[in-house]
Amino acid sequence: MQPCPLGMPRVGSGKCLPSSGIRLPEVTTARPHDLLRVTGPAALPADAPAWATHALSGTPWVVVRRDRAPDGYLPVGVRGASRSERYGTFVAAADVLGTAPPETLTAVPGRDLPAIQALRGLQSLLDDVGLAWGPTGSVGFELATGHPAATSTSDLDLLVRISDLRCALPALVSLDHAFSSVECRVDCQVETPCGAAALTELVDGRPQVMVRTPEGPRLVDRAAMP
Repeated sequence: MQPCPLGMPRVGSGKCLPSSGIRLPEVTTARPHDLLRVTGPAALPADAPAWATHALSGTPWVVVRRDRAPDGYLPVGVRGASRSERYGTFVAAADVLGTAPPETLTAVPGRDLPAIQALRGLQSLLDDVGLAWGPTGSVGFELATGHPAATSTSDLDLLVRISDLRCALPALVSLDHAFSSVECRVDCQVETPCGAAALTELVDGRPQVMVRTPEGPRLVDRAAMP
Protein backbone atom coordinates (compact mmCIF):
# COMPACT_ATOMS: atom_id res chain seq x y z
CA MET A 1 0.00 0.00 0.00
CA GLN A 2 1.27 3.42 -0.86
CA PRO A 3 1.17 6.06 1.92
CA CYS A 4 -1.83 8.33 1.69
CA PRO A 5 -1.10 12.07 1.62
CA LEU A 6 -2.04 13.85 4.82
CA GLY A 7 -2.80 17.45 3.99
CA MET A 8 -0.26 20.00 2.90
CA PRO A 9 1.60 22.72 4.78
CA ARG A 10 -0.14 26.05 5.04
CA VAL A 11 0.80 28.38 2.22
CA GLY A 12 -0.23 31.92 1.40
CA SER A 13 0.29 34.88 -0.82
CA GLY A 14 -0.91 37.31 1.83
CA LYS A 15 -3.75 39.77 2.04
CA CYS A 16 -4.11 43.21 3.57
CA LEU A 17 -6.85 43.91 6.08
CA PRO A 18 -8.29 47.33 5.24
CA SER A 19 -9.19 48.12 8.85
CA SER A 20 -5.69 47.69 10.25
CA GLY A 21 -3.24 47.59 7.37
CA ILE A 22 -1.76 44.41 8.87
CA ARG A 23 -0.72 41.92 6.23
CA LEU A 24 -1.73 38.34 7.04
CA PRO A 25 -1.12 35.15 5.06
CA GLU A 26 -4.12 33.83 3.16
CA VAL A 27 -4.68 30.25 4.26
CA THR A 28 -5.38 28.04 1.25
CA THR A 29 -4.77 24.64 2.86
CA ALA A 30 -5.03 23.42 6.43
CA ARG A 31 -4.92 20.15 8.34
CA PRO A 32 -7.73 18.48 10.30
CA HIS A 33 -8.08 19.90 13.81
CA ASP A 34 -6.42 23.21 12.92
CA LEU A 35 -8.46 26.09 14.34
CA LEU A 36 -9.16 28.99 12.00
CA ARG A 37 -10.15 32.54 12.90
CA VAL A 38 -12.62 33.73 10.29
CA THR A 39 -14.31 36.98 9.41
CA GLY A 40 -17.40 36.08 11.44
CA PRO A 41 -20.95 35.12 10.45
CA ALA A 42 -20.35 36.51 6.95
CA ALA A 43 -18.07 33.53 6.30
CA LEU A 44 -21.03 31.14 6.60
CA PRO A 45 -23.48 30.25 3.82
CA ALA A 46 -26.87 31.94 3.82
CA ASP A 47 -28.65 28.78 5.01
CA ALA A 48 -26.46 28.29 8.09
CA PRO A 49 -28.44 27.62 11.29
CA ALA A 50 -29.13 30.61 13.49
CA TRP A 51 -27.12 29.17 16.38
CA ALA A 52 -24.02 28.90 14.16
CA THR A 53 -24.34 32.52 13.11
CA HIS A 54 -24.70 33.51 16.76
CA ALA A 55 -21.66 31.42 17.74
CA LEU A 56 -19.40 33.12 15.19
CA SER A 57 -20.70 36.55 16.22
CA GLY A 58 -19.08 36.08 19.62
CA THR A 59 -16.22 33.68 18.86
CA PRO A 60 -15.30 33.72 15.15
CA TRP A 61 -13.37 30.45 15.15
CA VAL A 62 -13.97 27.18 13.31
CA VAL A 63 -12.17 23.83 13.22
CA VAL A 64 -10.92 22.13 10.07
CA ARG A 65 -12.78 18.91 9.25
CA ARG A 66 -11.36 15.83 7.55
CA ASP A 67 -13.04 16.22 4.16
CA ARG A 68 -12.45 17.28 0.58
CA ALA A 69 -13.36 20.86 -0.32
CA PRO A 70 -13.87 22.80 -3.55
CA ASP A 71 -10.92 24.85 -4.78
CA GLY A 72 -10.53 28.01 -2.71
CA TYR A 73 -12.51 26.60 0.22
CA LEU A 74 -11.75 24.74 3.45
CA PRO A 75 -13.93 22.12 5.18
CA VAL A 76 -14.77 23.35 8.67
CA GLY A 77 -17.02 22.75 11.64
CA VAL A 78 -18.73 25.31 13.87
CA ARG A 79 -19.13 24.65 17.60
CA GLY A 80 -22.29 25.77 19.35
CA ALA A 81 -23.19 26.03 23.01
CA SER A 82 -24.06 22.33 23.34
CA ARG A 83 -22.78 19.03 21.95
CA SER A 84 -25.84 18.82 19.70
CA GLU A 85 -24.85 22.08 18.00
CA ARG A 86 -22.23 21.08 15.45
CA TYR A 87 -22.38 22.39 11.90
CA GLY A 88 -20.21 21.20 9.03
CA THR A 89 -19.70 23.52 6.09
CA PHE A 90 -17.06 25.11 3.85
CA VAL A 91 -15.53 28.57 4.20
CA ALA A 92 -13.63 30.54 1.60
CA ALA A 93 -9.89 30.71 2.17
CA ALA A 94 -10.16 34.48 1.74
CA ASP A 95 -12.34 34.62 4.89
CA VAL A 96 -9.64 33.08 7.10
CA LEU A 97 -7.73 35.65 9.15
CA GLY A 98 -5.45 33.35 11.13
CA THR A 99 -4.70 29.79 12.20
CA ALA A 100 -3.99 27.95 15.44
CA PRO A 101 -2.74 24.39 14.82
CA PRO A 102 -2.91 22.08 17.87
CA GLU A 103 0.90 22.14 18.18
CA THR A 104 0.76 25.86 19.00
CA LEU A 105 -1.56 25.32 21.98
CA THR A 106 0.84 23.57 24.34
CA ALA A 107 1.00 26.39 26.91
CA VAL A 108 -1.75 25.61 29.40
CA PRO A 109 -3.12 28.57 31.33
CA GLY A 110 -6.80 28.71 32.07
CA ARG A 111 -9.32 27.19 34.40
CA ASP A 112 -8.91 24.35 36.88
CA LEU A 113 -11.13 21.84 35.09
CA PRO A 114 -10.23 18.12 35.11
CA ALA A 115 -9.31 18.03 31.41
CA ILE A 116 -7.13 21.14 31.64
CA GLN A 117 -5.50 19.91 34.85
CA ALA A 118 -4.79 16.59 33.13
CA LEU A 119 -3.14 18.40 30.25
CA ARG A 120 -0.91 20.31 32.66
CA GLY A 121 0.09 17.07 34.35
CA LEU A 122 0.91 15.35 31.05
CA GLN A 123 2.70 18.25 29.41
CA SER A 124 6.24 17.26 30.42
CA LEU A 125 5.78 13.68 29.24
CA LEU A 126 4.29 14.81 25.93
CA ASP A 127 7.23 17.14 25.39
CA ASP A 128 9.77 14.49 26.34
CA VAL A 129 8.63 11.79 23.90
CA GLY A 130 9.78 13.92 20.99
CA LEU A 131 6.59 13.81 18.91
CA ALA A 132 4.58 16.77 17.66
CA TRP A 133 1.45 17.03 19.78
CA GLY A 134 -1.33 19.38 20.81
CA PRO A 135 -4.79 19.53 22.38
CA THR A 136 -7.92 19.41 20.25
CA GLY A 137 -11.63 19.31 21.08
CA SER A 138 -13.07 21.62 23.70
CA VAL A 139 -9.76 22.14 25.52
CA GLY A 140 -7.91 23.10 22.34
CA PHE A 141 -10.75 25.42 21.35
CA GLU A 142 -10.66 27.13 24.75
CA LEU A 143 -6.89 27.57 24.72
CA ALA A 144 -6.96 29.05 21.22
CA THR A 145 -9.91 31.38 21.63
CA GLY A 146 -10.27 32.11 25.34
CA HIS A 147 -13.91 31.02 25.06
CA PRO A 148 -14.88 28.69 27.95
CA ALA A 149 -15.71 25.62 25.85
CA ALA A 150 -14.52 22.88 28.23
CA THR A 151 -16.68 21.66 31.11
CA SER A 152 -16.15 19.61 34.24
CA THR A 153 -17.06 16.46 32.28
CA SER A 154 -14.99 17.16 29.15
CA ASP A 155 -12.55 14.55 27.89
CA LEU A 156 -9.00 15.60 27.11
CA ASP A 157 -8.67 15.26 23.34
CA LEU A 158 -5.10 15.10 22.05
CA LEU A 159 -3.44 14.88 18.65
CA VAL A 160 -0.01 13.33 18.08
CA ARG A 161 1.71 13.39 14.68
CA ILE A 162 4.06 10.65 13.47
CA SER A 163 5.76 9.89 10.17
CA ASP A 164 6.80 6.29 10.87
CA LEU A 165 4.79 3.94 13.06
CA ARG A 166 7.63 1.54 13.78
CA CYS A 167 9.96 4.29 14.97
CA ALA A 168 7.25 6.03 17.01
CA LEU A 169 5.72 2.91 18.59
CA PRO A 170 7.80 2.91 21.81
CA ALA A 171 6.82 6.54 22.46
CA LEU A 172 3.18 5.79 21.69
CA VAL A 173 3.18 2.86 24.11
CA SER A 174 4.56 5.07 26.89
CA LEU A 175 1.89 7.67 26.20
CA ASP A 176 -0.89 5.09 26.25
CA HIS A 177 0.36 3.77 29.59
CA ALA A 178 0.47 7.27 31.07
CA PHE A 179 -2.98 8.19 29.78
CA SER A 180 -4.52 5.11 31.41
CA SER A 181 -3.59 6.42 34.86
CA VAL A 182 -5.11 9.89 34.39
CA GLU A 183 -8.41 10.50 36.17
CA CYS A 184 -9.81 12.40 33.19
CA ARG A 185 -10.53 10.32 30.07
CA VAL A 186 -7.89 10.97 27.39
CA ASP A 187 -8.86 10.47 23.75
CA CYS A 188 -5.68 10.56 21.67
CA GLN A 189 -5.70 10.49 17.87
CA VAL A 190 -2.47 9.77 16.03
CA GLU A 191 -1.99 11.38 12.63
CA THR A 192 -0.07 9.04 10.33
CA PRO A 193 0.78 9.42 6.63
CA CYS A 194 -2.36 7.34 5.91
CA GLY A 195 -4.75 9.30 8.15
CA ALA A 196 -5.73 9.40 11.81
CA ALA A 197 -6.00 6.37 14.09
CA ALA A 198 -6.82 5.92 17.75
CA LEU A 199 -3.74 5.58 19.94
CA THR A 200 -5.25 2.57 21.68
CA GLU A 201 -5.61 0.71 18.37
CA LEU A 202 -2.06 1.46 17.29
CA VAL A 203 -0.48 0.08 20.45
CA ASP A 204 -2.58 -3.04 21.09
CA GLY A 205 -1.08 -5.10 18.25
CA ARG A 206 -4.26 -5.75 16.27
CA PRO A 207 -3.56 -6.71 12.62
CA GLN A 208 -5.83 -4.03 11.17
CA VAL A 209 -6.37 -0.45 12.31
CA MET A 210 -9.33 1.85 11.60
CA VAL A 211 -7.94 4.95 9.91
CA ARG A 212 -9.87 8.16 9.28
CA THR A 213 -9.30 9.67 5.84
CA PRO A 214 -10.95 12.50 3.86
CA GLU A 215 -12.96 9.81 2.05
CA GLY A 216 -14.15 8.24 5.30
CA PRO A 217 -12.91 5.55 7.71
CA ARG A 218 -11.20 2.43 6.36
CA LEU A 219 -9.36 -0.56 7.73
CA VAL A 220 -5.63 -0.57 7.03
CA ASP A 221 -3.28 -3.51 7.55
CA ARG A 222 -0.84 -2.62 10.29
CA ALA A 223 2.01 -4.19 8.32
CA ALA A 224 1.31 -1.84 5.40
CA MET A 225 1.39 1.35 7.46
CA PRO A 226 4.52 3.47 7.01
